Amino acid sequence: MSPITIQGLGSSLDTESIIEGLMKVERLPQTRLERKQGQVKARETALQGILNKLNEVSSALQALRSPTVWAEVQKVTSSSTAVTAELAGGAGPGGYQVEVTQLARAAQRTYEFIPNAAASTITVGGQTIGLEPGATLADAVAAINSVHETGVSAVAVGEKLVLSSRTTGAAATVSASGAGLTEEASKARAGRDTLYSIDGVAGSAPNNVLTEAIPGITLTVSALTSGPATINITEPAPETASIAAKVKTFVNAYNSAVELIQAKVTEETVKEPKTQEEANKGILFGDGGLNNLLSGMRMVLSESSLAALGVSTGAPSTAVTSTSASVRGLLTFEESKLTTLLKENPAAAKEAISGTNGFVTNLEPLVEGAAKPGDGISERISAATKEATQLREQMTKLEERLTLREERLHAQFAAMETALAKSKSESEWLAGQLKGIEAN
Repeated sequence: MSPITIQGLGSSLDTESIIEGLMKVERLPQTRLERKQGQVKARETALQGILNKLNEVSSALQALRSPTVWAEVQKVTSSSTAVTAELAGGAGPGGYQVEVTQLARAAQRTYEFIPNAAASTITVGGQTIGLEPGATLADAVAAINSVHETGVSAVAVGEKLVLSSRTTGAAATVSASGAGLTEEASKARAGRDTLYSIDGVAGSAPNNVLTEAIPGITLTVSALTSGPATINITEPAPETASIAAKVKTFVNAYNSAVELIQAKVTEETVKEPKTQEEANKGILFGDGGLNNLLSGMRMVLSESSLAALGVSTGAPSTAVTSTSASVRGLLTFEESKLTTLLKENPAAAKEAISGTNGFVTNLEPLVEGAAKPGDGISERISAATKEATQLREQMTKLEERLTLREERLHAQFAAMETALAKSKSESEWLAGQLKGIEAN
């Protein structure tokens, strides 16, 4: 309900300005609450950002600890596009010389087809296939392809019926007979096996996918080789590139978390802030918990064997400044060092990363302790959320009280103006009466 206003009716005072000034004073606690609520929300947001960064570090550590990361794998390569190789299981390491002198093919027969005015049958691959009266070449093709048991596929090439075995190899055959079919013997093609040699030892297969030529390897041949194709199979070993990528992911996540925490704990407060933005600065300045976390992480890594992995805080230099990685505790990563260690001594690399004294083993509890739900930073975020809710409730109640206070002020000033107006009216009446008496 709008307050009653009588602007200077009897007093000629600007009562609205007076009430506005009084309410401005009354609203000072509300302004302080609003600013405090803004600071609490800013602290909550900052802590949530740090928590997100720590969760990324935790995920990177878990990835390095996963047993699948260290599973030994083999790789197989081919020097020729005519022969591709794929692991089908474990295979003996080393190089193999493969030559392909013949590709497998299907058997093929070509027939002249003459439509029959009456119903007829043809026999293909031992299967009897009925044809309707006046069946065309296209009808015959469709009828043959609808019976899979024939073991052949049919196509129309010009005016000819061409039948091909569904399988390749020397044992593949095609047979067809019946009214209206006449074979063109000159176009007959026998099935063929793939002919190849492995390290000079000849072999054959009914198709172009060789599963037994090299134990544990599947070879797919697509063309004849102009010379020996080299198939190389590596020793079983951890996937170097994958491990290096995961270490790099950890380094990036760790540095990102450290940079954010450092930015928050070193951001100074603004004395006598004039805006909410200024008031929000330095909300985590000198934060003891976060500083302890930084110190703890840095100590764990300083005591770990990271140098052999190519991970460090940078080489000492005479040009060290406050922004140098070594001063800020940021990590650098030389992938070549890790790659060398993984090739020469993968067991040592695994121990340095996720072994009993590996940096993952030692750092993970510290990070998870700060980031896990219901504890550490998560608990502080919950506390900030709760405080913000309480402040919002206080502001709602205060706003209700201020509204009532403003209404009372308007009512009081209105009553005063009414009383003054009445007094003025009576005074003017009395003055009039006195003038009348004097005139008489």
